[in-house]
Amino acid sequence: MKGNRQIREKGDKQIRRNMQIKGNRKIGGADAYLTVEAALVLPIMIAIILFIVYMMLFQYDRCLLEQDLGAMALWGSSVEEEDGKSLEEMARERMRALYKDKYAAWSFTSLEARLEKNRFAARGSAHLALPIWDMGKWRNESIWRTEAEYGYRRLSPAAFIRLCRGLKKLIR
Repeated sequence: MKGNRQIREKGDKQIRRNMQIKGNRKIGGADAYLTVEAALVLPIMIAIILFIVYMMLFQYDRCLLEQDLGAMALWGSSVEEEDGKSLEEMARERMRALYKDKYAAWSFTSLEARLEKNRFAARGSAHLALPIWDMGKWRNESIWRTEAEYGYRRLSPAAFIRLCRGLKKLIR
């Protein structure tokens, strides 16, 4: 027993000697600031970076959607087709053939085209598809969604020429 006590006391002296403070640093002590940083700060920074990347993807896909709908509306306003139903059907076919692989993280909810009173409009909506967990999973809607609509008035060549002549008369 006496031998164990001496060993324990000797070990305690060694621990006390290792824990002596020299300057601002403990010799043999455990500075845990790196562990705290790795456990708390690093995951928060990674989450912030991923959030920024996904917001950039959202903005990129939203701009692409607006560009495609604007181009579709311009195409629909310039196509010479007398029958409105066949024009709408041609536009729907064109929208179905839309190259959707260029959208990085996007899921379409609707794409539609319509002709009303000589105005062609293209409308679409989509939402950001999160790979791990969708924020609106239980509500059947996504909070990261957007809608866009573009429309142009259709002009026949004869109406355009009349409009130009009328403008020319106003200028004189």
